Amino acid sequence: MEERFWKKVNKDGPVQGHCEHLGPCWIWMASKRNKGYGAFCYAKNGIVIHGRAHRYVWELYYGPISEGLCVLHACDTPACVNPSHLWLGTKADNNADMIQKGRKVKGGTYAAGKYKHGKHHHNARLDAEKICRIRQTYAGGITSLSKIAQEYGLATSHVYRIVKRQAWRHIA
Repeated sequence: MEERFWKKVNKDGPVQGHCEHLGPCWIWMASKRNKGYGAFCYAKNGIVIHGRAHRYVWELYYGPISEGLCVLHACDTPACVNPSHLWLGTKADNNADMIQKGRKVKGGTYAAGKYKHGKHHHNARLDAEKICRIRQTYAGGITSLSKIAQEYGLATSHVYRIVKRQAWRHIA
């Protein structure tokens, strides 16, 4: 299992600003879960775990993770599995770290004391023109939410929120 794990790791990753003194990130090169965290399936006490790679490497190097604790990244690189970049903390510790490093997200990306919404959000794939087209297309009654979602590479639920002005409500 351990040999299979290390075959999926590139130890020549970037050296990130928050942990320059700890050396380079070791980047998980196989499949990733949401938000870029490495996905790794392994057996633990006879049970198959569909877990995250950084949690597996923590247990490999340091032992079990107590109930309610998270494995956090000093480097802020979700795909990093370098054990020297990892630390244990609570969700409150993770939130405090996020705020201290300027990564807080609430309806948009928080940077330099300001929330970023719409096309300025770090995950945005749409702009005002596309939002207007989506709303006009749906209002025309010619096509379904799911067909619009396919056309734009979005989830149907997100298109629903756009046409109901629950998302991108700042676009008239």
